[in-house]
Amino acid sequence: MPEISFSGDGPEVYEGARRALIDSVTGERVEVHQSAIRSLNAASAHVHQSAVQQLTGESVTVEQSMVFRTRGNDVSLRECMALGAIGGSVSAENCRVVFLCSPSVSGNVQAVITPRTAFALGLGFFFGRQVLRLAGRLLGRLLAIK
Repeated sequence: MPEISFSGDGPEVYEGARRALIDSVTGERVEVHQSAIRSLNAASAHVHQSAVQQLTGESVTVEQSMVFRTRGNDVSLRECMALGAIGGSVSAENCRVVFLCSPSVSGNVQAVITPRTAFALGLGFFFGRQVLRLAGRLLGRLLAIK
């Protein structure tokens, strides 16, 4: 599939954004179905069964898709996966999200990194770093002796 860019609003953007590999989309109201998009900027964006690297908009709806990072005032995620989601209000149903930042979250979100996992990773990082420092000191002493 060719890599293309869209800008504007209207039926030509909607028709062209079906089953395509798209570099960037910019518009007032954008709907995307079964496509891969590097960057999507719109006041109102609806993404269905697609993969998006960067999604920005006032009102964002993502359904059955994968999003690397999304940012919006009102973000709605349904049956999708996201690395990062930032929004004023986030609604999520049956989603997996690694980083979620919002003052208002509703729905069923399955965090990839739970507070318990974050604590265990932090503790492991701390002790691992201490062990590496100690090993470095011991190795430095052994090399200095020879």
